[in-house]
Amino acid sequence: MTAKVYVSGFGVFSAFGFGPEALFDGVFSGSPAFRMVTRFDVSHCRTGQAATYPEAAVSPPDAGPGLETVEVAIACGRQAIEMAGWRDPAELPVVLATKVRAPSVEPESPAEITERVADRLGLGRPRRTFVNACCAATNAIIHGAQLVRAGVTDAVLAGGAFLVDRQAFNLFDSAQALAADGQLRPFDQDRQGVLLGDGGAMLLLESGESIRARAAQPLVRLASWAMTNDAFHVAQPHAQGAGVAAAVTAALQRSGIGPDQLTYINAHATGTPLNDAAEAAGLHTALGRHTEQVFVSGTKSTTGHALEASGALEAVITLLAMRSSTLPPTAGLRRPDTRHPLRHVSVPERVEVPYALSLNSSVGGVNAAILLAAA
Repeated sequence: MTAKVYVSGFGVFSAFGFGPEALFDGVFSGSPAFRMVTRFDVSHCRTGQAATYPEAAVSPPDAGPGLETVEVAIACGRQAIEMAGWRDPAELPVVLATKVRAPSVEPESPAEITERVADRLGLGRPRRTFVNACCAATNAIIHGAQLVRAGVTDAVLAGGAFLVDRQAFNLFDSAQALAADGQLRPFDQDRQGVLLGDGGAMLLLESGESIRARAAQPLVRLASWAMTNDAFHVAQPHAQGAGVAAAVTAALQRSGIGPDQLTYINAHATGTPLNDAAEAAGLHTALGRHTEQVFVSGTKSTTGHALEASGALEAVITLLAMRSSTLPPTAGLRRPDTRHPLRHVSVPERVEVPYALSLNSSVGGVNAAILLAAA
């Protein structure tokens, strides 16, 4: 019999700061964290805006001068372990999502970063690394959940970390993907593109048997998950969102629930014209006549796009929505796209959320969905 998988603790970081309180206050009030980038020169770029943390105001425990990706992952991992009340970190494998950097930018490989995080936290093995862009953290969580469900381990620490850097910023600027107006407005007719953001989150995933043995309290259950690839184009999504639809459908079917039981979706929602249109089309295909009943928001409108870490950050936001019975709004949504209309959350809404979906897509047609259920 396969084990049920729960989240028993998490740690989180965003441009709003460290911890769930800072994240909740910013995201759930619909207050964008975008500001002028000061950590590198952006004078030549399409925009100078990103959701970066204020360096002088925020620092995690044990961090040296100048926050690094490693420090973010360590701080989030420590938060997760402490929240869960897990006593022996050496019993925890780790699955970490991080980005591939040019040697001139970051001499360490992604695997070496994972090793350093694990060593600092005293974690066990296996230690695995995901780098597949915007789906990396979602895939890391799914892989961690599979280890628990298969009985390979009682618990695992899984998530990702990303800090806005010159390499990523210039890449998106060169592709003319950044919003020139300095606003990330998912699903809006006037959207101009994406904006990047600092982010990180680590989730302690644990079997129900382990939680009961420790007399611990689960936060939410990972009801199911799915990964798909529409194999359509190296950068553009399938116009009808075929991969998105397949991921949502598979996640629902594997959990044994129908679209009518789904309350909320935290969409990938990058604010780019092609991605948002394809995602909305895919949701219509997967949800059918129930599309108009399911609340949808794009929280990158407040946090920015944390690239490899976005799936973990947004899974935590989805968890907080379920725990607080409050839905976070899509900031800046003024004129919703009418081609594939959705039930947008434009202001914070009080709603009971028994089931919620966190959805991410990436280059190459990759899609990943995590379905959370009330514990």
